[in-house]
Amino acid sequence: MPTTTAPMVVESSSAAAPTLSFELRLLLLMALLALLSGSVRVANGEYISHHYQHNFTCVDWKRAPEAAVGNCTRYGRYGALRCYGGINNLPAIPEQKVRRLEEIVFCGWPERAFNPLTDLQPFPKIRSLTIEYSELREFVLDFPEMFYLQSINISWTNLSQINARTFKRVHALRVVDLRWNKLVQLDGPLLLPRYFEKLYLAENPWNCTRNFKWLLIPEKGEMVADRDEIICTDKKYKERHMLTVMNYKVMLRTECQSHADLQNCTCTMHHIIPKTHIPLYTINCSNLQFHAMPNYIPANTTTIYLNDNQITDVLPLRNNPTYRHVVDVHLDNNRIESIDVLEGGYWFEHFRLLSLRGNELQKMPVYALDNALDDNPNANLLLLSGNPWQCTCIFTMRFREILMKYIEIMRDAGNITCNYKHISPLRRANVLAITREDVCKPEEEPKIYPLDLLNGVLAFLIVLILSKLAYDYYHYKNYGRVPWIVMKLP
Repeated sequence: MPTTTAPMVVESSSAAAPTLSFELRLLLLMALLALLSGSVRVANGEYISHHYQHNFTCVDWKRAPEAAVGNCTRYGRYGALRCYGGINNLPAIPEQKVRRLEEIVFCGWPERAFNPLTDLQPFPKIRSLTIEYSELREFVLDFPEMFYLQSINISWTNLSQINARTFKRVHALRVVDLRWNKLVQLDGPLLLPRYFEKLYLAENPWNCTRNFKWLLIPEKGEMVADRDEIICTDKKYKERHMLTVMNYKVMLRTECQSHADLQNCTCTMHHIIPKTHIPLYTINCSNLQFHAMPNYIPANTTTIYLNDNQITDVLPLRNNPTYRHVVDVHLDNNRIESIDVLEGGYWFEHFRLLSLRGNELQKMPVYALDNALDDNPNANLLLLSGNPWQCTCIFTMRFREILMKYIEIMRDAGNITCNYKHISPLRRANVLAITREDVCKPEEEPKIYPLDLLNGVLAFLIVLILSKLAYDYYHYKNYGRVPWIVMKLP
């Protein structure tokens, strides 16, 4: 028995040693992993900011003791520096330590401008830059040649503009966060280094009337990590998603360029209906020597400009279904002679604006215009001045009544004039000021009426008789001579 028991004890003791060794190795491995997770670098060399690890923020930075004098404080073992309201005590920190700093956080940058060339010169090995809750408005210069800086966070500032080349020479740059600033526009996509990863642009008052179509280009737009969250704040597209606006703009441009009738026209989107997100388009084909209205216009077009062309008729407004929902039509300075074809049509009873100034209109169906304006609650503006209206007795008086009745819609009524005959050659007069006597007289009227001639003769005889009576009275009183006619009486 003893000979068999001893080996078993030795076996158990020899097995315990490797078990204990494995546990120690596991503990050492976990400690090593913990150390690596807190480090500022990972295996592939990418920098992880200590600022983000501890969720540090500059909110309420003014409560920090250093804020009273605008000083900086070094912290942590990773070479980080926090500055509150200034960098007044930076010269007091040993230069050797400053040059080793890898992370800089500026809370409340005291100036409106930031010059990367001079303000970052003391920190040649900086890997993370943060500027928050500051009056910063602009970068004086682009960032200089930098080989270590990987993360830039500029948030909660008054930064309102940024150059496309601002970060071009920051060769190791991976992340740029520009949220919560005052940025309105970008002239184009930022020029960024080859291995750049993420750009954040949301929560800025972006003006979507500017050109942001580059967001739809995969190799340029996909690096904007929050592009789905960017909201427009301009008056035209307020509270619409920027990607939605840009998608509609690109679709409209493609559609206009694909049709020969509109290739030289300017196609723009002027509104997006809030709830339905339906886009509304404006087509401008002015001054393009058109002899007819385009046969095709994109769906959802509500406004079209065709001024200063050679168009002679408006028949498409009645017959072409693509114009059914066009409510504003500008046809100034063309060669339109009549709009009779619009009578009784759908468009004429649903339009909002029709401008026909400077055409060749002489007459129009006044009753049809009256019916259309009376039945159309959408009619807001009808402009007819600058046409050679011919004022006849019947048309003029009725036309004048319509102008006065719809003076709020026909706002240029005071400038509408007409040609009419008044004894001699044609005269031009304001329709609102013209009277029935001006236009309802016969074309050939004598200068002296017979009744006027008779009245003149009678007046002459009365004067003659009174003169003879005065003559006879004078001679009778002074000479006693009576008129000879009295002597001849029986």
